[in-house]
Amino acid sequence: MLMIVQHLFNNIFDDVKITTVRLANFAEEALNRLLSQNQNKEFDLMIGFLETPVAELLSYISAVDVALGIQKGKTLTNDEFIKLFKKTMSDKEGVIADAMGGFNTPAFIEFYPKGVTEYSKATKTNLPTLISRVNKAATTHKAKLSPALLATLQAFESSWQANRDTQVQQKGTLSDSRADRNALRTNVEMALLKAVHATALAYPGDVEKCTVFYKFHLLYPVSRAKKDTPTPPVGQ
Repeated sequence: MLMIVQHLFNNIFDDVKITTVRLANFAEEALNRLLSQNQNKEFDLMIGFLETPVAELLSYISAVDVALGIQKGKTLTNDEFIKLFKKTMSDKEGVIADAMGGFNTPAFIEFYPKGVTEYSKATKTNLPTLISRVNKAATTHKAKLSPALLATLQAFESSWQANRDTQVQQKGTLSDSRADRNALRTNVEMALLKAVHATALAYPGDVEKCTVFYKFHLLYPVSRAKKDTPTPPVGQ
């Protein structure tokens, strides 16, 4: 009885085996699946639960990945950070153009008003302006960008600030960020619980229909997922 109660009403995502990155990947996958099958708006409730918490967690992960790299390596100077920003804006030019509807669209021009050359010539002096522009344009057109690209573009602003701090300051910042991560993760866990239960309510007893949206194997390492896969009978 206790096991049933725990399974039904407990926070199933509060598990040390479920890393924050895996949780974010699972949540993003669920959100994308709900969005792709929402032609009749039947999944608006679940999507509403997930959209903001998932976007915030993905943005955090992207920003902290860069900040951790800065702290860990000690060798990522301001010049190297600028080089990373230049490369990203060059590599993603075509991807952003495609997402915005073409190179000549007003939306694309918000990202590249003077072309990609402006980014290739970025300096410490004008970098904050360029990063702020990218962040603003990405936020304005977030619905057109993939969650991963949106998180990357939005992460530069906070990461640049972290990059300019001293090593000691970076450690303090990252410690604070980990507290932020815990709050953001909890938000996603709660959103997922609401979405999962709402889906179960929409299709009571229909395991096949409900699991179309939630790929629980993504929450665990591959070895764990394989162990959870039923072994087919001999001869099949």
